[in-house]
Amino acid sequence: MEKDSEKMDYYREMRSKILKWADGKGKGYKYMPYILAAPDFFYVLVKLLLDDRVPTKEKAVLGVAIAYFIAPIDIIPEGLLGPVGYADDVVIAVWVLNRIVNEVGKDIVLEHWPGEQDMIALIQQILAQADEWLGRGAYKKLKEFLAGKVK
Repeated sequence: MEKDSEKMDYYREMRSKILKWADGKGKGYKYMPYILAAPDFFYVLVKLLLDDRVPTKEKAVLGVAIAYFIAPIDIIPEGLLGPVGYADDVVIAVWVLNRIVNEVGKDIVLEHWPGEQDMIALIQQILAQADEWLGRGAYKKLKEFLAGKVK
């Protein structure tokens, strides 16, 4: 039970920071709806990791995405840039969730989605924006890295 509480604390803390930023410095930020969904993406990743219906191979990929969210240093660090730094975390999360939807099934993923938006539409929108966010070809490189195809 304590582990669930810790995960919810991380979720709430992330949501609180993003909402505070959105009401202040982040006002008018072009990709605000995507950044606001970061806590929901984190939550669904964790819930899927704990779901017995998800195969071990997919859980390994989920674990990498969760670790990336939590890691203090990544491509766009939250510690330096604030909530804008969740852009790369969101891209990795949606790539992994898109993979899980295709491998495990949409219904299982949607069962855990806490957000108010249409998760599948949001994933498709973010995947379409990924190169613009992270630089030309960055999404493809992240995808290859997570698939274990990096040379």
